[in-house]
Amino acid sequence: MTRSTKYVAGVIAIGAALALAAAGNGEAGTTTAPAAAEIPSGPYTVTLRTGDQVTVADPAGSTLSVRPGPGRAGMRFAVVRTGGSVYVLPRDTMAQVRAGAVDKRQFDVASLVRAQYRGVPQVPAGVQPAPAGADDESYDLTIRYLDRNGSPTQDAFAVVSGWDRNVADWPPVDAGGTSTVRLPKGRYNLGGYLGSGPDTALLVQPVVDLTRDLTVTLDARAAGPVALTVPARSARMGFLDAGFSFYPSYQSWPAGMLLSGDRVSGVRIGQVGAPAAPNAMIGTVAAQWAKPDGADDFTDSPYLYSVAETFPGSLPNGFTRDYRAGDFGAVHQRFAATAPGQTAMRTVTPSFTPPIAGVSALIVPTTLPGTRVEYHQTGVRWTAELSPGTRDDGGYFVAQGKLYRQPTAYQAGRAYRDQWNASPAGPAFGQEGESAWQWASRTGDEIDVALPLYGDRAGHAGSLVPTDSSRTALYRDGDLVGEFPRSGRGSFTVPPETADYRLEVADTRSAGELTTRLSAAWTFRSGHAGGDGPVRLPLSAVRFTPALDADNAAPAGRAFNLPVTVEGQPGAPPARTTKLTVEISYDDGTTWSKASLQAAPAGWTAMVRHPAGARFASLRATAADATGATVTETILRAYRLAAG
Repeated sequence: MTRSTKYVAGVIAIGAALALAAAGNGEAGTTTAPAAAEIPSGPYTVTLRTGDQVTVADPAGSTLSVRPGPGRAGMRFAVVRTGGSVYVLPRDTMAQVRAGAVDKRQFDVASLVRAQYRGVPQVPAGVQPAPAGADDESYDLTIRYLDRNGSPTQDAFAVVSGWDRNVADWPPVDAGGTSTVRLPKGRYNLGGYLGSGPDTALLVQPVVDLTRDLTVTLDARAAGPVALTVPARSARMGFLDAGFSFYPSYQSWPAGMLLSGDRVSGVRIGQVGAPAAPNAMIGTVAAQWAKPDGADDFTDSPYLYSVAETFPGSLPNGFTRDYRAGDFGAVHQRFAATAPGQTAMRTVTPSFTPPIAGVSALIVPTTLPGTRVEYHQTGVRWTAELSPGTRDDGGYFVAQGKLYRQPTAYQAGRAYRDQWNASPAGPAFGQEGESAWQWASRTGDEIDVALPLYGDRAGHAGSLVPTDSSRTALYRDGDLVGEFPRSGRGSFTVPPETADYRLEVADTRSAGELTTRLSAAWTFRSGHAGGDGPVRLPLSAVRFTPALDADNAAPAGRAFNLPVTVEGQPGAPPARTTKLTVEISYDDGTTWSKASLQAAPAGWTAMVRHPAGARFASLRATAADATGATVTETILRAYRLAAG
């Protein structure tokens, strides 16, 4: 099996290019919970007819990486998202697709991946081209394309999108290098790709005010190169992307276009026409660097550099910057292993407010345990993820969960420390969810949950862990509302009247020796939630943060202090903890002993004595707050015990 058929490091493009799908970035204000059917965790890989490889993290294609096929280094890709389709179009296929000689559906990677998995829900159709009505006042928009020599070119591709009406059109380009499309009177955004190879450019005219027949020229000579450097001499650029996002008035998520390149295929960008309002369009440039591993990858790179620039209202005509050490905050990362032979995929992405339509991240394969220093540009918030897993006999990476840190900003000249994937694993609510309704909320009379049941010792939110069996159930005044065979996930319709609720989760696992069973139950009162947005429920998590060795073990045969905290869900009303009990078991939950608790500055300390000869410690805790809400958690085999 060749390397190109395996899941290897690449670039993840999140909501890249023409982001007109019906589901958006969590920061866009989207409040809809996932569909009821469970979506299996990825990644999934398809090979295009050109030999290029596309890996998507989920069947909807919400995140993807593109890797040129053999002999195609430096190939550029246009990523176009419309409705339930995600097209990844290599630049050398554009002419054939435009002419109708090649069906563009052959490049719809989301449909190709979803077709391989039964029971995966299809993404609802989003924005589609909308022709003018008979009574609409309409005009012709003519687009002329000029190459870097100033000559007309057919080697171009444009997207016209409405600012104030639901219209999106990809007009064909004729032999004379011109497109003409008839559209209703109004304001439009015009973006286009011109050229191929090193001449590829992304141009935008932020606002086209169509009040008469109009001609707009997209001139590749207006685009300038993007050139960036970082201090590490051994660093190699993993990706460089640039593009723009704009915010139509009829939807709550952005639209836009993205052009990606790397050290081989540079990026050229530019703008024609006047800028948009600063809050209406944002231009972006982002890049990441790591140390190459000698096999055309970045496995176990000792460092990662990440930069992201924004340009409110415009896209610059090229951008050059040589970054210095003072432009970054340094985060010293430590990645733990919970099982022998474990590896992981590491990604860090910039987080923008308002959200943008396209952003990327370098996938860095990381052997566990391991370390890395990550240098993040100041003035930007960064979201980090670690997906632990293993490689199967064929060399494919098989994810065994996802750990997530909320968007975080770092200061220049400061050194930060963070640890990932260390036991014990259990519910952790300290991180802000990726969407407004997470982790558990009520919107009107719909209760949605997607609980981070497998947070690590540092409190990173953990989910998508494979289980042997799972159950998530909701009771109202003692009666079952509904249940799902899924790990901490479900959507429940409830009556509007205020009532007592009990949310139960229970997982069993045989993958690995730790956290073989995890269960929890929350009780709370809830009634109809007014307004259009979600209201987060008063759920809490009891967290254990013992000092364990590299094998996630504590010493047997001696006294041991176990730090304990209780944390509420961000955005839920805070409430004082009024009662806490902690129990420990050394026979996988057959018998339990109550631990003595002492107050500590950050919570409590449970004082226990691990018996000699015991192999594992299991934990159980119950907490209640001043509102009467309670939580009970049980973690079998929370951590190991070792002699000495």
